[in-house]
Amino acid sequence: MTVGELLKEYRVKQNKNQKEFSAGIVSQSYYSKVEKNIHRITADDLLLLLTHNAISVKTFFEKLEIDPHQEQVNKVNAIFEEITKANYADNSLAQIKKIKAKAVKLDVEADMKKDMLLIIDGVLESEKDDPETFDINLRNQLKEKIFLMPEYDTYKLSVYANFVDLYDFDSNQQIIRQIVKALKKKKVERQDEILFAIILNVLKQGIEEKKYNETNKLISLGQQIKVIPEFFLYRKMLTFYEELIAYHTDRKARHLKKCKLILKSFEWGGMSAFGKEMIKFLDKYKEQ
Repeated sequence: MTVGELLKEYRVKQNKNQKEFSAGIVSQSYYSKVEKNIHRITADDLLLLLTHNAISVKTFFEKLEIDPHQEQVNKVNAIFEEITKANYADNSLAQIKKIKAKAVKLDVEADMKKDMLLIIDGVLESEKDDPETFDINLRNQLKEKIFLMPEYDTYKLSVYANFVDLYDFDSNQQIIRQIVKALKKKKVERQDEILFAIILNVLKQGIEEKKYNETNKLISLGQQIKVIPEFFLYRKMLTFYEELIAYHTDRKARHLKKCKLILKSFEWGGMSAFGKEMIKFLDKYKEQ
């Protein structure tokens, strides 16, 4: 996107004509040619234009650096962010179906849309509890998609984090070892956040599969991740799983008490829907 194209985009959003937007900083005729990429605007005049029209200089230049492909990637990422938020809300399944309907209409490249819809279908598939209702073909497509990705970048890690249930607990432990080894050689954006999510999802699976004695390394790995405010929920969930696993080891009531306090905090913090789901999980697996 050029300077002129981006200025026009802001002008149209502000519902201004060229005279109002240029504000005498440059003539209307000159500004018209800037929008058409016929004339170039000086840095001083550009900064005056941005200031006059209350446009963030930082945001403007960040947008300038986004190519068309990146714009489409941002649209897809925005859809996935909506899904992440929906997962913690009431009626999450209904919300995700609405987001899928929105995604179908998204103006992005065909291959990108195909991958996006595959992942959204996978999120809906992951809500199923009865193996008899599983879409095996879809699950195999997702496994193949993850396997064929060339390296552990942010996108591949994010996809894997959502679909650890496609693999058994032992396979996931092996995959996590590979991920940790790869990330030591090459760091990627948001790696701690996504690795934390992966660890929590696999810990949950370990409890479901009664692999309590094989979770120590995962808990230790999670404890090594530096806790920042954005990771506070993850850290609480790590403690929840750690205490539930400890209860299966020594059957001391204090572990369940801590679990219940953590789940109660979700209600206090406005995440009652997520808290209710985790209470069901605790009730189901505390004695198994």
